Amino acid sequence: MANNLAEVYKESAEKFGPRPAFWYKNAQKEYTALTYKELYEDGLALAEALVDLGVKARDHVGVLADNRVEWIVADCAVLLAGCANVPRGSDITDSEIVYILNHSEAKVVFLENDKVYEKFKNNKSQLKTVKTIIIMDKDSKLKASAGLVHFQDLLKKGRDLRAKGKKEAEKRMAGIKPDDLFTLIYTSGTTGMPKGVMLMHSNMIHQMHYVVPKVAKVSPDDRMLSILPVWHIFERVVEYFAIINGGSTYYTKVTELRNDIQKARPTFMASAPRVWESIYNGIYTKINDPKQTPPVRRLLFNVAYFFSKHYYASIRFLKGLEVDYEGRNPIQSLFLGLVSILKLLLTGPFTVTAISLLAALFVVPEGSALKTPLYVLAGLGVLFNSLTLDRIVLSKIRQATGGHLRATLSGGGALQKHVDAFFMDIGITVLEGYGMTETGPVISARTFDRPIMGSVGDVVQLSQVQIRDESGNVLCHIDDKRNILSGKMGVKGVVHLKGPQIMKGYYKNPDVTKKTIVDGWMNTGDIGMVNFKKTITLTGRAKDTIVLLGGENVEPVPIENKIDESPYIKQSMVVGQDQKVLGAIIVPDFDMLVPWAEENGITDTKPEKLIANPKVVDFYKKEVRNYNSVKTGFKNFEQVQYVTLVTKPFEVGDELTNLMKMKRHVITEKYKDRILELYKNS
Repeated sequence: MANNLAEVYKESAEKFGPRPAFWYKNAQKEYTALTYKELYEDGLALAEALVDLGVKARDHVGVLADNRVEWIVADCAVLLAGCANVPRGSDITDSEIVYILNHSEAKVVFLENDKVYEKFKNNKSQLKTVKTIIIMDKDSKLKASAGLVHFQDLLKKGRDLRAKGKKEAEKRMAGIKPDDLFTLIYTSGTTGMPKGVMLMHSNMIHQMHYVVPKVAKVSPDDRMLSILPVWHIFERVVEYFAIINGGSTYYTKVTELRNDIQKARPTFMASAPRVWESIYNGIYTKINDPKQTPPVRRLLFNVAYFFSKHYYASIRFLKGLEVDYEGRNPIQSLFLGLVSILKLLLTGPFTVTAISLLAALFVVPEGSALKTPLYVLAGLGVLFNSLTLDRIVLSKIRQATGGHLRATLSGGGALQKHVDAFFMDIGITVLEGYGMTETGPVISARTFDRPIMGSVGDVVQLSQVQIRDESGNVLCHIDDKRNILSGKMGVKGVVHLKGPQIMKGYYKNPDVTKKTIVDGWMNTGDIGMVNFKKTITLTGRAKDTIVLLGGENVEPVPIENKIDESPYIKQSMVVGQDQKVLGAIIVPDFDMLVPWAEENGITDTKPEKLIANPKVVDFYKKEVRNYNSVKTGFKNFEQVQYVTLVTKPFEVGDELTNLMKMKRHVITEKYKDRILELYKNS
């Protein structure tokens, strides 16, 4: 059993040698495989070359690149050389380059391509420690020089060194300790400057040995699709658990996802909630488009999904997989159980067929005129179920996700309830997890055995969670065996974690580390509770909390999630700090808004004109009220009173982090005049 990530690469090469580990695009844009044996051997060669360059054990090596095969080879090499990588994507800003490379004291840095090198070059005078740049892209136009080498040339040099008998990489591997860093990740920074999170080999080994086997159940036959930023810890853990289990990972980009998902045909796929929301919206857009889906097929889809939804909801309740926020008493549970059984009988895929057939065989006497109609009804039932539940519903979902997807892994943000339910209701298991960079990353996760909707699953093995109030008092304390050690369930507070996945601390920032981790307990800053199924439910971020003038604390995320269920709303952000009431910045879904405008006598279809049209603004106020009201579970002070419409979607690198979380301070600053306008007469 591997004791560090370098050993994970080594053991996987020994177990799965000729099997494909990673698939990448060649010059012809066709997928080409890198085997486990090739990955490890390339890693050893590159590690040997890094040692020859003067890289010392436990040095920090920068890797500024996106998802590509050279990234994983570089990661392997850095680990085999006994070092820690400092990763970031190619969209890194000038200020981040200067801050991260100086703060981490990186001497050697991998750069993806000439474009990233230009950013580096523009800031070179401010970089104090960098001595050597390694360019990954084979098509680079840069000439090798003192301090600049090409990835393939360095790889060849390492192979030559090993051919001559050099074995420094093996010596470095033998010297790795559990508390050595394997990575130094700088948080994406929704507020302020990024902090360097120090993650140890022991953090990831805990995830590999105690989290992955329970949650993922990946086998050598599984195919993964890599779309999340590879420098983020969520994507890293997904790729590592593919490696330790012998699965294959396909590299892709957001712009190529639609085509690559059909080529890779993933069996297991991890991504941020926005991707699942996009797939969900794509399916419904197609279903509701008369040009793509005739009325009859749309009707069949809606009827089939209605039956499927109630059928799977009933199954979940009866199996004890439906979340309970209130602690139902036995009478309530019995009543809901009876209702679920009734729904199950009424919505089971072949209920009509079975009843018709049984009646024809055992109830209706021979010679009765009802015999033939009942047999016909049974036959029609078989045909209807076959056409609707499979060909119209399930096959469409399979097609949208490559046709072989058995489960999805969602993390990095809250998955909207209607999206979550949709995938679960058509038979694709959603394994939503909860974690953060500082916890390496998984704190809790749903499993195949307990995929409880409305929660982010059970606390992972060897870990404990406490829910605390603002004064630090423990409201609920649960361990990894679902024992309530103190307090009570169903009470909201700030989530605190204790376990082997917690980071070593923030690099060169002991003061913040001491505030974040006290007596082994880490303050996550997330608000949540232990529900009555003894899983974790999140309700928002402590720092996202909006405090109204009346003193009411409002969690914006549940409101935004509900508002975003509207087919006419693409994105929203709730505002209202220090105001009497809430407002919201709304990004309309113009594909839906334009047809609505035409139907309502609005001839100008330009986005800028539409958002300024009083009739459109009034429509959005009403639309928000439809989803954000007492009827949908919101208190009076949690209801949005004002809306302002904007044309530009919130995008990664601007208003969103790489995991598509909103940078609230950025959006607030960008639209501060619009927000002031909302409240000027209040």
